[in-house]
Formats: sequence, C-alpha cells, structure tokens
Amino acid sequence: MAPSAKRAVLGIFSLALFILSTFLLYRIPPGQVLPAPSCLKLADTLIVSYNIAIILAYLAFGTMFGLGITIFSSFLVLLFCLRISIIDHSILAVSFLLSAIFGHIFWRHRNKLVSLYQLKLERLGEDINILTNEIEEKRRGIFSVEEKLRRYAALKEVIDSFSTQLVLDDITKLIMEKTSKTISKQGRTLLFLVDTEKQELMLSASRGAARIAAKKGDLFDRWVLKNRKSLISEDIVTDFRFSLDNEEGLKKIFRSVIATPLVSGDKIIGILRMDNVREFAYTQDDLRLLGIIADLGAVAIENAFLYAKTQELAIKDSLTGLSVRRYFLERLHKEIKRTAMKKGQLSLLMLDIDHFKSYNDQFGHAAGDIILRHISQILSSMIRSGDITARYGGEEIVIMLCGRSKKEAFSEAEEIRQAVKNRPVTFRRHVANVTVSIGIASYPEDASASEGLIRIADERLYKAKDQGRDRVCQG
Repeated sequence: MAPSAKRAVLGIFSLALFILSTFLLYRIPPGQVLPAPSCLKLADTLIVSYNIAIILAYLAFGTMFGLGITIFSSFLVLLFCLRISIIDHSILAVSFLLSAIFGHIFWRHRNKLVSLYQLKLERLGEDINILTNEIEEKRRGIFSVEEKLRRYAALKEVIDSFSTQLVLDDITKLIMEKTSKTISKQGRTLLFLVDTEKQELMLSASRGAARIAAKKGDLFDRWVLKNRKSLISEDIVTDFRFSLDNEEGLKKIFRSVIATPLVSGDKIIGILRMDNVREFAYTQDDLRLLGIIADLGAVAIENAFLYAKTQELAIKDSLTGLSVRRYFLERLHKEIKRTAMKKGQLSLLMLDIDHFKSYNDQFGHAAGDIILRHISQILSSMIRSGDITARYGGEEIVIMLCGRSKKEAFSEAEEIRQAVKNRPVTFRRHVANVTVSIGIASYPEDASASEGLIRIADERLYKAKDQGRDRVCQG
C-alpha cells in the first residue's frame, strides 16, 4: 500500500475513534449517578480511545492536527469527569500529553525517514538519468559506428562500380546514384563539369530535381570553383559569406548545401554538390563522404576522358581530324544495311585536291598538310550531323551523305566545291586558290553494296579530273 493511502486509513481510524468516544460521552445525561466501577471503567475506556486517536492523528496528519485532537480530548474527558462527579479521575488525562509527545517524536522521526527516502530516490533518479544518458550516448555511438560502416561499405561499392565504367554518361549517372545512396539524405544531388573551352560550369547530371534553373551553377558553385575547396553551409540565409540580395529565389529551393570540387591533377574538372530544403541537413561527416566520392568520381571521369580521347584517336586522322578509312568503311556498311531496311537513299562523295603534288613540290610537304587541314575545316563546318567525312587516303576525302538522293548530293557537292574555291590558302606569303574534283555514287541507284559505291564514286572522281578538274561528276 502506498504511504499516502496508509496515512488516509490512519486518519480515518483517528477521527472515527475521536467521534465515537465523544458520542458515547454525550449519551450520558448530566447529573446521572452511575455505579463507581462503571464510571471508572467508562473513564478508562474513553481515555484509552482518545490516546489511540491522538497517536493516530499524529501519524496521519502531523503535529498541528495531533495537538488539536489532544486539546479537545483533554477538554472532553475533563468535562465528562465533572458531569459524573469523578473529578479526581481526570488526572488520567495527563496520559494524553504522553501520547502527544510519543506521536510528535514518531512524526519527526518519520519525516526524517521520508526525507532520507526522498533524497535517496532523487539520487537514484539522478543515477538512473545518468545511466539512461550514458546508454543513449552509447546507442548513438553504436548507431554512428554502424552508419560509418555502412557508408564505408557503400564507398567500397562505389570504387568497384567506378572501376568498371569508361563511358562518361554512365559514370555521371553512377556518381548521382552512389552519392544519394551513400549519404542517404533527402534533397537534390547535382554534378557540374567544367567546359574547358568556355571555362565555365555546365550541369552534367542531377538527381531529385524536377527542374534546375541554374544550368551553369549558382554563387555557391562559383565559390567552390574560385576557392578550390569544399563548402558546407548549414543555413544559406544566415551564412555571412554569401549575399542573397540578387538570389532571393534560392532560399525557396534549398536552405542548406554541401559542395566539393572534382580535382584532377592541379585542375578542377567539376563540382559535386547536395542541397536540402531544411536547415542543418548536413554534417561534416557528410561533407567528408562527398569529398571522397568526388575524388573517386574525378579519377573515373578523367579515365573516361582519356578513354574517349583514345577512341577518338583510333577513329580520327591526327592531321585533319576527319575519320580514318577503317572506321568509315565500318559505318558505311552499317548505314547501307539501315538504309535498306528503311528503303531510303544514301549518297557518297569522293573528293580529291587538284594539283596537290605541285603544292608539295613548290612549297614543301608542310604546304600539303596545311591544305588538307584547311579543306577538312571547311567540310566539317558544312556537313550535317549524322554524316561522316573521312580521309580515305593521301589527299582523297570521302563523304557519306545519309538520306540524300543523287540530285541532293550533287547540289551539296557543288556547294562544297565552290566553298573550297572561294577560300584561298595562304602560306609563305603565297595565296593559293585550291580547287577540288568530286565524284558521286548513290544507293540504291548506282550500287547496293559499299564496295560498289566506293568504286563508282572513285571512277567518277577520275572522270571529273579527266574533264578538266574543279568539277563534280555524277554519271
């Protein structure tokens, strides 16, 4: 039973005894004469009852209430003795004082015990709170270690994934996926790569963003690019490093951001960043992880650039930048198959520089190289996307025009011939008006296989030369 319930029970007993004793006392009419033994017995019973009531009152309600019961009991007993004429027996009421002293002593002792008990409870509560805090701290520590282990395991997966990719688009998608998965925070993940020609950022990949207005980055990305170091802004509104006076719309998109540069050698090739609509969404651990992923991503991207360069060197002529013969023949074969399935058309232009040997003889082989580069630049600027221009051999250049008939090919060949003729080449203070001869063959009109198209285009090229050069021959 709870202490408060025990006190209530004792209090009820005390009041019941006091009321019952007082009731019995007043049931005797004044002046009534009782036998002596009965009077004494009744007086003793009342005194015992009042003593018990006094002690219980002290135990239940404390000193003030117990003292009140004591005074009332003494007065009532004295009054009773006067009513039945046993005044000498009232001396027994002195026992009330003894009961009151006993009750007071017990009350004080009980209060001390209660205080000590409460003090121990408070200390025990403090110990429990301390232990609870320590347990919670340990749990947080365990969770932090588990989270770090999970992230490091994810980083191992990132390394394995990056090591198997050599295509830039696949790598950027992988960076987005692994960054979001490893850091596991809501918000946008953005990857910007540096345009080496314009020396500015360009958005390469994103995740968690429906629409991105700043395709070239914002002031936070530019800060990272300029300072060449990582950035964490817990709240962009209160970050004194940045002024949003001209960027009011940013705080509606995100409030916290982390960003880190992708560094290859001594140059920055891009920026990887995450942002969130909530303040204080990221920690220093998140920034460190982002930095690790950025370092791994930078290596993978640089490898992709080198791989693309290698692939380009394998299919591009080093002098002219045009495709090499082997690659052209492979593409021509595939394109003829595709055109046949679509029942479309395809034309081939075989181009040769007129009097090419004379330029080499008169000005040296460097002059021939200059002419080849000059004509290659003209052709590259004129052909459509999807068409292929290749250096077929020596000064011969072949052009595949996808989806064009012989009539359309003849028109384009004339435009090329005129463009070359109207753009003279200058070397050693000598201006040379270079001309070209062009032969045309079309699929399926002239041939149905790549070998036939090349042979016919070559024959018509030499026919153009026999007819006086600087002309186009289509039949």
